Amino acid sequence: MILTKEILSSDQPTSGLETSSSPRGQYCSMPLGVLTALFFLALTSLVGINSALAQTDETGALASAEAAKLDINLADAESLAASLVGIGLTKAREIVRYRELHGDFVAIEELAEVKGIGLATVEKNRHLVLVVAPAMDGC
Repeated sequence: MILTKEILSSDQPTSGLETSSSPRGQYCSMPLGVLTALFFLALTSLVGINSALAQTDETGALASAEAAKLDINLADAESLAASLVGIGLTKAREIVRYRELHGDFVAIEELAEVKGIGLATVEKNRHLVLVVAPAMDGC
């Protein structure tokens, strides 16, 4: 709010606000306490936003990691062979055959029941695969 010299030089009261001089005229100045409070309010808002963004990034990273995993109930033999450690096309075909005979896998550990695949191979691939629970019909 700009106060001209005419207003300041009059005998009327000025509402009690301090004024500071500048080459362009007189300006009302905000009390230092108000400026400090606004600064800290802005600072804490930024910290809160940064924290929320970090949580969103972590959630997004987890979702991306899950999306990158191979669902052993849906993958074909070629995809299994290309994605899994220690699994060639022959073992991948055994996984598909097992799934066709016994139904969808319920747990990753069930891979160890497939001919030619042991628990060590299951552990090597645990971070690469997921098992989506089969849909229950009639529920």
